[in-house]
Amino acid sequence: DGGHWAYHHCNGYTDSHAVRRFLEPLGIQLLHNTSVPIAHKNRTVRLVGVGDIWAHECDPEAAYAAGSTGERIILLSHNPDSKDDLYTYPWDLMLSGHTHGGQLIIPILGMAPLAPVKDHYFVEGLKPWGNRFIHVSRGLGSVMGIRFNCKPEVTILNVY
Repeated sequence: DGGHWAYHHCNGYTDSHAVRRFLEPLGIQLLHNTSVPIAHKNRTVRLVGVGDIWAHECDPEAAYAAGSTGERIILLSHNPDSKDDLYTYPWDLMLSGHTHGGQLIIPILGMAPLAPVKDHYFVEGLKPWGNRFIHVSRGLGSVMGIRFNCKPEVTILNVY
């Protein structure tokens, strides 16, 4: 379940409570096991956010409690491995991070042997998964300041 890695990865924190306590007073709306509709140009997209699976905070029942009315759903889930736990729930696009792009990419082979996920197909970029899509951003961070052959990135996706 990644328990030791989750503890190390979160700088000693075993869950997200400290981060949430820091961000909420700043007026940042967190989508931690909840959802919100976003209306744009006569269309509605629902953003659904779930807690982290390694911290045992992923609660899709709570996240989907508000329901949806047939709109497109963008699922925010830190770890792309959560796709298997969220398979039975409706979503069109999952946005994830967690992997830092693998941090260490073996030249020529393009392998990321240290990526902290079970499914190494979802280490970076936009990939199909059945009739859905998963995008994993390499992000800006790293564990212990190490990145090799794996540039940091800020991702901008245009969703139509």
